[in-house]
Amino acid sequence: MNKKDLNGGELVLKISSLWHEQKRREILYLVALQKDKMGSLRKMLTQGHFSAILFQKEIKTVYDYFKCLLNDKELDDRLVINELRENSLRGMEEKEQVMGYLSKMESGMLNSYRSLHTYLDRDSETRRMIDAHLIRITEFYEILSSQEAVNNDRLRAV
Repeated sequence: MNKKDLNGGELVLKISSLWHEQKRREILYLVALQKDKMGSLRKMLTQGHFSAILFQKEIKTVYDYFKCLLNDKELDDRLVINELRENSLRGMEEKEQVMGYLSKMESGMLNSYRSLHTYLDRDSETRRMIDAHLIRITEFYEILSSQEAVNNDRLRAV
Protein backbone atom coordinates (compact mmCIF):
# COMPACT_ATOMS: atom_id res chain seq x y z
CA MET A 1 0.00 0.00 0.00
CA ASN A 2 1.19 3.48 -0.79
CA LYS A 3 0.64 6.07 1.93
CA LYS A 4 0.07 8.73 -0.75
CA ASP A 5 -3.04 6.90 -1.95
CA LEU A 6 -4.95 7.52 1.26
CA ASN A 7 -7.57 10.24 1.46
CA GLY A 8 -7.13 12.46 4.50
CA GLY A 9 -5.74 9.70 6.66
CA GLU A 10 -8.89 7.58 6.42
CA LEU A 11 -6.90 4.41 6.93
CA VAL A 12 -5.25 5.80 10.05
CA LEU A 13 -8.66 6.71 11.47
CA LYS A 14 -10.06 3.26 10.68
CA ILE A 15 -7.07 1.54 12.26
CA SER A 16 -7.34 3.74 15.35
CA SER A 17 -11.04 2.92 15.58
CA LEU A 18 -10.29 -0.78 15.21
CA TRP A 19 -7.73 -0.60 18.01
CA HIS A 20 -10.32 1.04 20.28
CA GLU A 21 -12.88 -1.63 19.38
CA GLN A 22 -10.34 -4.30 20.32
CA LYS A 23 -9.81 -2.53 23.65
CA ARG A 24 -13.59 -2.68 24.22
CA ARG A 25 -13.51 -6.34 23.25
CA GLU A 26 -10.72 -7.06 25.73
CA ILE A 27 -12.58 -5.42 28.59
CA LEU A 28 -15.95 -6.97 27.74
CA TYR A 29 -14.50 -10.48 27.67
CA LEU A 30 -12.86 -9.78 31.03
CA VAL A 31 -16.15 -8.53 32.50
CA ALA A 32 -17.95 -11.61 31.11
CA LEU A 33 -15.35 -13.84 32.75
CA GLN A 34 -16.18 -12.27 36.10
CA LYS A 35 -19.86 -13.22 35.82
CA ASP A 36 -21.04 -16.23 37.85
CA LYS A 37 -23.06 -18.17 35.30
CA MET A 38 -20.54 -18.51 32.47
CA GLY A 39 -19.49 -22.05 33.43
CA SER A 40 -18.50 -24.03 30.35
CA LEU A 41 -17.79 -20.87 28.35
CA ARG A 42 -14.91 -19.66 30.51
CA LYS A 43 -12.26 -21.19 28.24
CA MET A 44 -13.73 -19.48 25.16
CA LEU A 45 -14.08 -16.17 27.03
CA THR A 46 -10.44 -16.40 28.15
CA GLN A 47 -9.36 -17.03 24.56
CA GLY A 48 -11.42 -14.03 23.43
CA HIS A 49 -9.76 -11.85 26.05
CA PHE A 50 -6.25 -12.93 25.08
CA SER A 51 -6.94 -12.63 21.36
CA ALA A 52 -8.13 -9.05 21.89
CA ILE A 53 -4.87 -8.19 23.67
CA LEU A 54 -2.79 -9.79 20.91
CA PHE A 55 -4.82 -8.14 18.14
CA GLN A 56 -4.41 -4.73 19.83
CA LYS A 57 -0.64 -5.13 19.76
CA GLU A 58 -0.65 -6.09 16.10
CA ILE A 59 -3.02 -3.26 15.18
CA LYS A 60 -0.88 -0.77 17.09
CA THR A 61 2.12 -1.81 14.98
CA VAL A 62 0.11 -1.13 11.81
CA TYR A 63 -1.13 2.19 13.23
CA ASP A 64 2.41 3.29 14.08
CA TYR A 65 3.51 2.47 10.52
CA PHE A 66 0.75 4.46 8.79
CA LYS A 67 0.26 7.39 11.16
CA CYS A 68 1.62 10.81 10.41
CA LEU A 69 3.87 11.87 13.27
CA LEU A 70 2.81 15.50 12.89
CA ASN A 71 -0.97 15.00 12.83
CA ASP A 72 -1.96 11.70 14.38
CA LYS A 73 -2.07 11.12 18.11
CA GLU A 74 -0.89 8.13 20.10
CA LEU A 75 -3.53 5.51 20.80
CA ASP A 76 -5.24 6.17 24.13
CA ASP A 77 -7.53 3.76 25.97
CA ARG A 78 -8.82 6.06 28.73
CA LEU A 79 -12.08 6.92 26.96
CA VAL A 80 -12.83 3.27 26.24
CA ILE A 81 -12.14 2.22 29.82
CA ASN A 82 -14.31 4.99 31.28
CA GLU A 83 -17.16 4.21 28.86
CA LEU A 84 -17.09 0.50 29.67
CA ARG A 85 -16.99 1.03 33.41
CA GLU A 86 -20.31 2.79 33.04
CA ASN A 87 -22.06 0.46 30.60
CA SER A 88 -20.37 -2.91 30.23
CA LEU A 89 -22.75 -5.81 30.62
CA ARG A 90 -24.46 -4.07 33.53
CA GLY A 91 -27.55 -5.93 34.61
CA MET A 92 -26.77 -8.95 32.45
CA GLU A 93 -26.38 -12.05 34.56
CA GLU A 94 -27.87 -14.75 32.35
CA LYS A 95 -25.53 -16.57 29.98
CA GLU A 96 -27.71 -15.96 26.91
CA GLN A 97 -27.82 -12.21 27.56
CA VAL A 98 -24.04 -12.00 27.81
CA MET A 99 -23.56 -14.25 24.76
CA GLY A 100 -25.99 -12.12 22.74
CA TYR A 101 -24.19 -8.92 23.70
CA LEU A 102 -20.77 -10.37 22.88
CA SER A 103 -22.11 -11.83 19.63
CA LYS A 104 -23.30 -8.38 18.52
CA MET A 105 -19.91 -6.92 19.48
CA GLU A 106 -18.10 -9.54 17.39
CA SER A 107 -20.43 -8.85 14.45
CA GLY A 108 -19.47 -5.17 14.64
CA MET A 109 -15.79 -6.14 14.79
CA LEU A 110 -16.16 -8.21 11.64
CA ASN A 111 -17.71 -5.25 9.81
CA SER A 112 -14.90 -2.96 10.95
CA TYR A 113 -12.25 -5.38 9.74
CA ARG A 114 -13.97 -5.87 6.39
CA SER A 115 -14.10 -2.11 5.84
CA LEU A 116 -10.29 -2.05 5.84
CA HIS A 117 -10.05 -4.33 2.79
CA THR A 118 -10.65 -1.47 0.36
CA TYR A 119 -7.54 0.30 1.68
CA LEU A 120 -5.12 -2.60 1.64
CA ASP A 121 -3.23 -4.24 -1.19
CA ARG A 122 -4.23 -7.86 -1.63
CA ASP A 123 -0.71 -9.18 -1.10
CA SER A 124 0.37 -6.93 1.76
CA GLU A 125 1.47 -8.21 5.16
CA THR A 126 -1.14 -5.95 6.76
CA ARG A 127 -3.89 -7.56 4.68
CA ARG A 128 -2.75 -11.03 5.74
CA MET A 129 -2.84 -9.95 9.40
CA ILE A 130 -6.32 -8.45 8.99
CA ASP A 131 -7.54 -11.62 7.28
CA ALA A 132 -6.11 -13.78 10.10
CA HIS A 133 -7.93 -11.61 12.64
CA LEU A 134 -11.13 -11.93 10.60
CA ILE A 135 -10.91 -15.71 10.64
CA ARG A 136 -10.43 -15.85 14.41
CA ILE A 137 -13.14 -13.30 15.20
CA THR A 138 -15.53 -15.18 12.90
CA GLU A 139 -14.89 -18.29 14.99
CA PHE A 140 -15.76 -16.39 18.19
CA TYR A 141 -18.85 -14.93 16.55
CA GLU A 142 -20.06 -18.37 15.47
CA ILE A 143 -19.49 -19.89 18.93
CA LEU A 144 -21.26 -17.02 20.66
CA SER A 145 -24.17 -17.07 18.21
CA SER A 146 -24.62 -20.81 18.61
CA GLN A 147 -24.53 -20.55 22.42
CA GLU A 148 -27.06 -17.74 22.35
CA ALA A 149 -29.35 -19.77 20.07
CA VAL A 150 -29.06 -22.95 22.19
CA ASN A 151 -29.83 -21.06 25.39
CA ASN A 152 -32.78 -19.23 23.81
CA ASP A 153 -34.20 -22.54 22.54
CA ARG A 154 -33.96 -23.98 26.06
CA LEU A 155 -35.84 -21.00 27.49
CA ARG A 156 -38.64 -21.39 24.92
CA ALA A 157 -38.98 -25.09 25.75
CA VAL A 158 -39.55 -24.36 29.42
